[in-house]
Amino acid sequence: MTTKYRVAIIGTGRMGGLIDDEIEPGNYTKPYSHFCGYQAIEQTEVVAVANRGAERLQRFATRFGLTNTYLDYREMIEKERPDIVSITTPSFARAEPIIFAAEHGVRGIYAEKGLCASLAEADRIVAACKANKVVFNWGASRRHHDGYKRLRDAILAGGIGEPHYATMYFYTDLIKHHPHTLDLVAMMFGDPKPLWVEGRLIEPNDPFDPNPRRPHPIFDHNHRRFVPPPGYEIADPMVGFFRVGYAGGAEGIFVPRRGSFDIDVHGSEGRAIAWENGDDFRIRRTNAKTHTSEELIIRPTGESPTICTIRDIIRELETGERTAGNIDITMQSVEAQFGLAHSHLQGGTRVTLPVLDRTLYIPGG
Repeated sequence: MTTKYRVAIIGTGRMGGLIDDEIEPGNYTKPYSHFCGYQAIEQTEVVAVANRGAERLQRFATRFGLTNTYLDYREMIEKERPDIVSITTPSFARAEPIIFAAEHGVRGIYAEKGLCASLAEADRIVAACKANKVVFNWGASRRHHDGYKRLRDAILAGGIGEPHYATMYFYTDLIKHHPHTLDLVAMMFGDPKPLWVEGRLIEPNDPFDPNPRRPHPIFDHNHRRFVPPPGYEIADPMVGFFRVGYAGGAEGIFVPRRGSFDIDVHGSEGRAIAWENGDDFRIRRTNAKTHTSEELIIRPTGESPTICTIRDIIRELETGERTAGNIDITMQSVEAQFGLAHSHLQGGTRVTLPVLDRTLYIPGG
């Protein structure tokens, strides 16, 4: 008999479920949202949803035909006793729901990225998950994308020789969206431990970003925190050029280029590329003796990354095999995120990981 897992979702915005209305039918990444992902899996059933705002909660409930809703996630968890909880709140409001769920009987947690607003919060999340033996996966979706997984497997099998560095092209904010780049680069190298980071954030009036999508946050030196612009909850700084060094000598180079999500992994005998945000995957291997190259094109197949993320949680619940985005893997990217902020505050100097100061607060989206 197939186990039916009771699921509750905290956060009823785009990633909670509504983003699927924006994605065209037939897109490989669909279902993309948490709710729609659970709907597509026979083993899972969403039994309740919670949101801090009544208007957005009602919009979500009406869209998906739900009646079991809560304004207090704590009440929902205590009353519904779900097996799995998805947490799709903004990053600054994510730590407490994760910790509460872990400490109140939830067996599996699927958390969106970024993880939280400080390394101190991250440490509490790790402690709660490990103390209560909670299965954890986070929303760095490319880790569960067939194309990126097969590209990674080809690199680790020697498809480009020894990988030396990866160049990642994307211009975005530090907490909410750069987990995608940090997680992907580490994944391509086989998840070695990040040892150092150096780089800069984009500051107010920086000529590189003359028309920001929202005003840039200001850093409050006295309280060691980034402060939201007036009228905003979020203080998530945009990121300039930075580098990350990994155990074994590989290096990630992160270039702030607008309008693209591309990665090139350079090895001793070739290159692996994923361009156009996952529309073009290639392995290009060079024969130095004959001065010729062979190219392998990868076309992703199978289920969407969101479905694969959920199935990964179920697999650990049933077999004990750890998820691909477990809390230890997640923390490696989180350390690099906050390390980059520390590097910026120290003038772009190299910062050794893990960061000693765990108090720096960055309330991301």
